[in-house]
Amino acid sequence: MIEHLASPSVCVVDDEPEDYGPILNALNLLYVSAVHIKGDLASLPAKPFTRLRLVFLDLHLVGTVGKDAASHTANAFTKIVSVETAPVVVVIWSKYAGDQVAPDDDETEAQLFRRTLIEAEPGYDDRLIFVEMAKPKPDDRPANWTRKLKSEIAKSLDGQPAVEALWAWDSMVQEGCTKVGTELTSVTKTAVAGTGRSLSDGLKTAMQSLVQAQGKGDITDATAPVHLTSVFSHLLSDRLENPDNGALIAGHGKWLSKPPAAPLGADFSAHMSSFLMASDVGKTKTLYIPGTVYSLTNKNSFKEALGVEFSSLVNICCNHESPKQKWVNWVAAVKPVGVEISPACDVAQGKRISALLVAGLIVPMSVAKDRKKADFITATSPFKVHWSADGWVPQDAILLLCHSYKFTIPRKSRRLWLKPWFRLRELPVTASRNANAAHAARVGYVSVE
Repeated sequence: MIEHLASPSVCVVDDEPEDYGPILNALNLLYVSAVHIKGDLASLPAKPFTRLRLVFLDLHLVGTVGKDAASHTANAFTKIVSVETAPVVVVIWSKYAGDQVAPDDDETEAQLFRRTLIEAEPGYDDRLIFVEMAKPKPDDRPANWTRKLKSEIAKSLDGQPAVEALWAWDSMVQEGCTKVGTELTSVTKTAVAGTGRSLSDGLKTAMQSLVQAQGKGDITDATAPVHLTSVFSHLLSDRLENPDNGALIAGHGKWLSKPPAAPLGADFSAHMSSFLMASDVGKTKTLYIPGTVYSLTNKNSFKEALGVEFSSLVNICCNHESPKQKWVNWVAAVKPVGVEISPACDVAQGKRISALLVAGLIVPMSVAKDRKKADFITATSPFKVHWSADGWVPQDAILLLCHSYKFTIPRKSRRLWLKPWFRLRELPVTASRNANAAHAARVGYVSVE
């Protein structure tokens, strides 16, 4: 149970008590909890921390100096900070950070460490924000050094408004989770009032009641946690949209309201759209999760499912008025997919009999101008499809859904020719459901003027 609390956001890496003692005390005065690691082999965690936001790092651990120090500290860093987390602010806190590595070398100790770290693990590149904070040598430290460190910490982190906004958001999420827990506890009091049962028993009963209400007839050992998570997600979402501590983000309005500095990188828009619209498929074992985009790998199975040739989907989405060579390029470039669009509530409550999929195409931007525009075809904005698939090279693309091509599959029947590729987030899936419903509900009447 206690391991669920093992999620440090601040870490101090230093091996000298006269150094790490004052900074831990300074953080304590700021009411910031931090994990301390000496940096030797025995002190390193079993696996890197994935939720770190801030690291105070001494460059010279376990008595090493020069290139040995850079190598040892870089190795320790990779064992402490997960390469999958970002952004992480790394405060280089060393008495010798600005010293030259050698008399005839312009590279400083701090620069040597950074170069050594990125060479050892390129994944850190563009994921770490390095700043420096002065660490005076023992004879130069003031008597009230711990209290002075409080202001030095704030000063070293100044000028990072985007990081501060992320940390404010993180704080809002944590407080939202706390509020959900507090409100659930208040409701629980009514469940155990006058029964002699404990609060712990009441919380258990409350969560079981939530699962029963959310899951309806589809409650198993595997689905129950999903139902509880779904309820908590809705409650948390409401808390985040109506926060008690919204001033944390509101204070950033002055710089957020300004247009971004130009120029932006050529790939920025597609990558941002990918972040907003799509995600990887995750590790769930449940078949046919709404929003999942499947690569269609078997032409014969496609015909069995829809009753038409595989090529007809490719052809109907192309503007045949284009020159023949463009049509040839289209056929060679596009990739067929299926997207699961079942209503999320039906899935959550186990009411879905069959998975509902709409067939479509992933269309590279190089041929996207040749797509057909019609009311039975829904097109997304361009986004970076950077998940690999059979024959697919990560690139900017649009997703076309052809609402004339829909099919169902029993929800517990796996189809090997449907290979999970990536997942659309809930809002793009909802937009696709709406478009599909509108296409299915069209009247098609004739009027004469």
